[in-house]
Amino acid sequence: MKIRVLWVGKTKKLYFRSAIEDYAARIAKFVPFEIVETREESMADDQQGRRIRNESRRLAARKRAGTSVILDSKGKMMSSEEFAQWLERTTGDIDFIVGGAAGLDSDDASLKLSFGRMTLPHELARVVLLEQIFRALTILHRFPYHK
Repeated sequence: MKIRVLWVGKTKKLYFRSAIEDYAARIAKFVPFEIVETREESMADDQQGRRIRNESRRLAARKRAGTSVILDSKGKMMSSEEFAQWLERTTGDIDFIVGGAAGLDSDDASLKLSFGRMTLPHELARVVLLEQIFRALTILHRFPYHK
């Protein structure tokens, strides 16, 4: 299994970048891991729909065949243990996709995953996603992190 995380735009805040680098290094000790950043559309774009389509197209072009998971506030909520079980049952490579501030225009995901009904800043959602991937891997490998 290889895990990739695709998202729109660069992580600008240093403290989020630091957390992302830390969790990426931890995840890479368990599985091959990669982060792919795609270009964010300009805020000057006055047509939000066009912005969403363009960013979604760029992400879709970078997806691999296999399982794709999209973060979506209307998606399925899972506990960390349930997420670990889902990860264990999943075969092949997995792409986790985080849209930009304008959202995503994609319905072809294997799973739409929600961290809850509250809205998170996209950079924080990236950190939460990586932490939950790491937590799931530690649960599966019986590593003493999840307690």
